[in-house]
Amino acid sequence: MDRQAFLTLTTSSQWVLFLGIGLIIFSWVEKKRLIQQFGQGTFVALGLFALWVILSDQIVVPENISVKTVPVEAKALTYFTGVVAAGAIAVVAFILGKLESSWAKVSNMILLAVAIALFFMVYTIQQM
Repeated sequence: MDRQAFLTLTTSSQWVLFLGIGLIIFSWVEKKRLIQQFGQGTFVALGLFALWVILSDQIVVPENISVKTVPVEAKALTYFTGVVAAGAIAVVAFILGKLESSWAKVSNMILLAVAIALFFMVYTIQQM
């Protein structure tokens, strides 16, 4: 895979992650549920994008790999799998929020923790 296409996929997803994190934190500060739902929707859309990246073989892991080093493409596929999981967590958080469950806040905190970990994971991948 060409480096420019790789950086385009990872950088665009990194910016959307940042947007989702910002929207959810801003919704907590301003106490606006609609902004929180936009943040959750951002994660769902990003999860669908990541699913498309994985299923359409946009990132191909080279077959000739050394035992000592993990190719950056394999790390990127792990990242995109985590983004799909974050999208699933966002769906659960959205449903719990609509049901006004006491677990809604906890699920959003889990979503943010996963999203922040993914943000730094993609940053590290881009540095390689």
